Amino acid sequence: MKYAAGAGVGGLIPVPGTSMAITAAEVKLVVDIAAAYGERIDDAGAVKLIGLSSVKNIGMTAIGEAVGWVPLVGWAARPALFAASVKAVGNAALRHYETLRPDAIYHQ
Repeated sequence: MKYAAGAGVGGLIPVPGTSMAITAAEVKLVVDIAAAYGERIDDAGAVKLIGLSSVKNIGMTAIGEAVGWVPLVGWAARPALFAASVKAVGNAALRHYETLRPDAIYHQ
């Protein structure tokens, strides 16, 4: 949840390139989830993860920038969009590692 909250705070900053920070947060989140399940992401896996996150963030950034132009509503929607994006990535990673290691116990 701390990763999603951080992404939400990052969404408050109206600076181009904020989505790169979201990509970094998502990569760190997935690496931490993998470690919690006793898995390790190698360099090739990290490159794939960065690529997938970056591609996803292109669309998210376009939407985030568009809603950011709407006074008040857009300013609130952008952080929520960023936080929801990171939360979705984390949930997908959890499902992936739960499938790989159903016997593992994940501790937050």
